[in-house]
Amino acid sequence: MGLLSRASPRIKNDLSMPSRRGIVTTQLINGAPLNLISTTANALENSDVFSAINRISSDIASAKFRTTNTYADKVLNNPSKVVSRFTFWQGVLVDALINGNAYVPIEGLQLNHLRPIEVSEIKAGSHNSWMTYNINPMDGSKPYLLDQSHILHFRLMPDATWDYLIGRSPLESLAYERTISDDSKRATLNSIQNQISPIGVLTIPSSDLNPEDTEEARQDFEKMNSGTNAGRLMVLTDDAKYEQLDVKADVFKALTENADYSANQISKAFGIPVDMLGGGKSTESEHSNIDSVKGAYVSDLNSYINPILDEIKLKMNCPDLKLDVKSAIDVDDSIMVNQVNSMMQAGVIDQKQAQILLKQSGALPMNLIPSASEGGESQDDQN
Repeated sequence: MGLLSRASPRIKNDLSMPSRRGIVTTQLINGAPLNLISTTANALENSDVFSAINRISSDIASAKFRTTNTYADKVLNNPSKVVSRFTFWQGVLVDALINGNAYVPIEGLQLNHLRPIEVSEIKAGSHNSWMTYNINPMDGSKPYLLDQSHILHFRLMPDATWDYLIGRSPLESLAYERTISDDSKRATLNSIQNQISPIGVLTIPSSDLNPEDTEEARQDFEKMNSGTNAGRLMVLTDDAKYEQLDVKADVFKALTENADYSANQISKAFGIPVDMLGGGKSTESEHSNIDSVKGAYVSDLNSYINPILDEIKLKMNCPDLKLDVKSAIDVDDSIMVNQVNSMMQAGVIDQKQAQILLKQSGALPMNLIPSASEGGESQDDQN
């Protein structure tokens, strides 16, 4: 059997990897410091990014876990003695969305949400036969080591660089869009701040001024005619001339279009309809029913829900685990009603079956009074 035979063993050394792809000064790769370009710095200062992360994390955190494994059910729905279930899971989701990874050690009947920087190094054995996590708590307590069975490691978009063991953040694809969005908002703010006294040209005979005097004249003029003095009477000497420059409407239009473009790109990166970000005028609801958008959004959340469920199923032995996110989002039962109505119109179910489904979902009361055609009393009979 030759060396290039299919049966030849694949030799692979143990692998050390970071806990995230941002700048982390304490992480080590085989003992050497790791420095990566940060993709998450100040991410939440962008309103569209904040809205996307807040919406996704809030909606998933609102849902409750369902499983017949009583231990897993108790731990997952009461993960902390310090914060509420919602707050705990929202924090985990925010970490996953910003960093592509979130780390939650399993500590008996409680879970512990770690900051990514507290996971100083991750090591994987040959052929991914084992994984260990070096934990350096920020509270000053003693560092410790965990194997993969005692920590929930939630990953988004696993990175091939690290054998698909480390996730990637959606923010990594948004450097260009975030720059456009931030610059557009900054330019719009500058325009608003100066709209009472727009930029102009002050002309003074050059023979009277040297460079230092020119700068001083500019500062004095701005001081007299901007800020609290904006809009007041302007006073010039008889040899000075001030000409105001108009800001073209096309500039404001371009700024608005750039902001809309960035919002669309950010919603695309996070995989949710732009309507769900709130605000703005470039929305899907311009050409589609808002209930359809909500239904599509529930489906889109699976890209974040499934990594969470599968990791928990693997580590906590609860193969039937589900996350009841639909009931958490469908607060007015509109999605359920539309789905049942569509099935009834398609002939999949009849009216009686539709009522049963709606009662079971809570959209209709269980003690709904039967209609007259079903043998119930009519309003006239009751009178």
